[in-house]
Amino acid sequence: MRSLIMRSVQALAAACALAFTPLAAAPAFAQSGASIIVNSETVLTQSVAGRDMAQRLQAIQTQMRGELQGDETWLQQEQQALAQATQGQTPEQIRANSQLERRIQEFGRRREAFAQRLATLERDMQYTQVMARQEFNRQLTPIVREVMQARNAQIVVDRSTVMLANEGVDATPDVMRLMDERVRTINVTRQTAPAPQPQQ
Repeated sequence: MRSLIMRSVQALAAACALAFTPLAAAPAFAQSGASIIVNSETVLTQSVAGRDMAQRLQAIQTQMRGELQGDETWLQQEQQALAQATQGQTPEQIRANSQLERRIQEFGRRREAFAQRLATLERDMQYTQVMARQEFNRQLTPIVREVMQARNAQIVVDRSTVMLANEGVDATPDVMRLMDERVRTINVTRQTAPAPQPQQ
C-alpha cells in the first residue's frame, strides 16, 4: 500500500518563486546594484522559522499516518488470512462458501474506503503545506523588501533561476540574519483541502 508521503520542503522551495517590491526605511547593508539574489531554499530549510515549520508539518503528517494505521493493519492481516482461506479453492467453491464470500466482500469494501481516505489525507497534507508556505512567505516578504531597499536594488531573483552571478549580489546572508532575528516560529495548522473539481 502507498504510504502517506509529504512533499519535501526543498521541493516546495524550488516550486515557489520569491516576488517582492521595495519598502521604505531599512538598515545599512552593502550596496550591490540593480538586482539581488536570494536563495529561497536556503532560507526555507536553514532558517529557524523554516525548521520550525518543517517540524510542525512533520507532526501533522505523523498524526495523519496514525489515523490510517488501524485500518491498514486490519487490511494487511485480513488479506493474508483470506489468501490462506482460499488457497487451493476454485472461484466456484469460494462463491459457494457464503461466510467466506461475505468476508471477501467486506475486505473489498474496506479496502476501497481506505484508498479514498488515504487520497483525502494526501490532499489535505499537500494543502496544509501550501498554506504553511504562504504564511512563511508572508513573514519573509517584508524582510526581503527591507534588504532590497537597503541595497538600492530594483528586483529580487531567486537563486534557482540564476545560472551565474557575482558573489556580491547574493543577499541571502542578510535575509537569513534578519529572518532569524525577527521570526522564530511559523503558524502551521492542519487544513482540509477543497473538494477536487470534477473533470469535464
